[in-house]
Amino acid sequence: MASPSSIKNTTFSVEKPRPNVILSAAYLMPVSGKAITAHSTRARVLGLLEETRVRRGDGERSMIVDVSATCWNWDTYAIVAGKPSPVAVMFSDEEELRKCLPLEGGGNRDAVGEGILLPQPSGKKVWMPKGAVLKESNKKEDGMTEFIFEAPVDPNDDRLEHWEQEVVGNRHLHEWRAKLVWNSMRSMMRFYNLDRIVCWDLSWGIWEAVRDGDEACDDGFPRMKFRMEGKEDMKFPPSVKWDAGAEAEEARETIYSCCRPVGPGLLSETLTGVSGYYLVGGNTYTMSLFHNMWDREGLENRGGGHMQLLRDQLKDGTLFYIGHSAGLIMSGPNILTATFKGIDAFSIVTQQYNAPFMRLPPSEDKTFFAKEKNDLLSARTKMLENMSKHDAWRGFRAVEALAFPHYDARPRVASFPQSAETYLRATNERGQFAQAEASLLVGARGGERAEPEDVTRLREETNAKSLPCYPIANGHAILMEAGGLGVEEALSPVEEGGGVLHWDTYMPYVGNEDWANFAPGRDQFAAGSFTGDEDTIAGDRSSDYDGVRIFSRLEALGLPNPGVNDEGAPGRLFRSE
Repeated sequence: MASPSSIKNTTFSVEKPRPNVILSAAYLMPVSGKAITAHSTRARVLGLLEETRVRRGDGERSMIVDVSATCWNWDTYAIVAGKPSPVAVMFSDEEELRKCLPLEGGGNRDAVGEGILLPQPSGKKVWMPKGAVLKESNKKEDGMTEFIFEAPVDPNDDRLEHWEQEVVGNRHLHEWRAKLVWNSMRSMMRFYNLDRIVCWDLSWGIWEAVRDGDEACDDGFPRMKFRMEGKEDMKFPPSVKWDAGAEAEEARETIYSCCRPVGPGLLSETLTGVSGYYLVGGNTYTMSLFHNMWDREGLENRGGGHMQLLRDQLKDGTLFYIGHSAGLIMSGPNILTATFKGIDAFSIVTQQYNAPFMRLPPSEDKTFFAKEKNDLLSARTKMLENMSKHDAWRGFRAVEALAFPHYDARPRVASFPQSAETYLRATNERGQFAQAEASLLVGARGGERAEPEDVTRLREETNAKSLPCYPIANGHAILMEAGGLGVEEALSPVEEGGGVLHWDTYMPYVGNEDWANFAPGRDQFAAGSFTGDEDTIAGDRSSDYDGVRIFSRLEALGLPNPGVNDEGAPGRLFRSE
């Protein structure tokens, strides 16, 4: 494994592939006042940015942040397992509740007989899923009563009725997209000290913003302005309360008015005009589908798509790639490892009520959507057809390896219980992809489910290639060569006074108010960031779960291995103390 100094001093040539692909499980920028990016990872990105900028001969520091996956990220934790969010509804009393909501069972086990959208005093509707159990009621000062239900979880259910309520009733896609664009562009501009940032959402449009002078806003973020061809620059909203009100609506209007429609020409233009490309995490399936749809549009109408262009730029060193979660999965030859997680809603994009909030390529029409509203089998079948039509199981092929984000060997039911076990079942002791069992099952609700034929075929073809499959827990990242198979460097967070987190230890989000954890000169997280968090525990290496099964894979894949000495003892968080 190459050291940081050896990578820094490498002399690059145009012909030789470069270590310019960074893959992480979690965010590579701070979000909402919290951070999870290791200082070493940030330093490596900053180094790649400078190297690539100099190689290109650019005077500015510029990157793309792609939020196509994040726009469609929804309710994933509730879908997989663990503990879904409780559902709270307000009524005048229990009698009114029972008039509006069909309850069965009686006593302390009152359960919802059918899924329903419940009107609330606020004017909004709340989705109450079938089988939700009434747990408690609380009388409020205004005389109303709050009833709290515990919702059930079906790992194969995309909760389409709930999705409808969010999209149609609460304008989720419209508001979430604007907030996401705003947060991502300003965070990237600050975290990587950029001069220009481009934002892609391939389900809607493309934004561009530049610094507006040297003076920062009151919160420390750079002042920025949107740029649109043929229009006067417009001030980037510096700060906004996104929950409600005229200020938030005005900011959303500004953001949407500064958006250019996606097209093959604009994708190529913006991609060739930057030094770095960051694909943010979220819904892997929907993100890959939109990328492959637009890539096909470029191939058919321009003779080339943006996916091959991205590979060419990575190879000649005029672009570097960073991706987390879905962005990590998309970096490989296919997105099969997304099926390990079981948390991405597979079919929400095929619902017709999404149409006002998404823009399809010209070659697509209403046949893109499922005919039956909110029918799980119909929606998933249509999604499979779309994926097959556009070869959307394809990844970017930035590297010739597979990776699995959010590997988590903790013995807690509430934290991705399928993840570590599914990874271990889908790889051999050398960490190569060898998935004998299906992990994406489609079928009628309550009936038998099976793996789709084209997914079976792709899984078996991938098995035959014996590609390495890298497990990555939150906070950790790997550096790889463009088009390569092996890891150049493993990057992990460090706690002051503690040491470097073991590779199988899951890092929590840590507070980053006023950007204290990334203050000038700081290269470690503050003492207590991990050790003071009850959910930070080492990969379970001794109990019935038997987490030591990961050791042979880590060793074979060239990743830090807690099993090589007594540092692998149960409960040990750090590689050095």
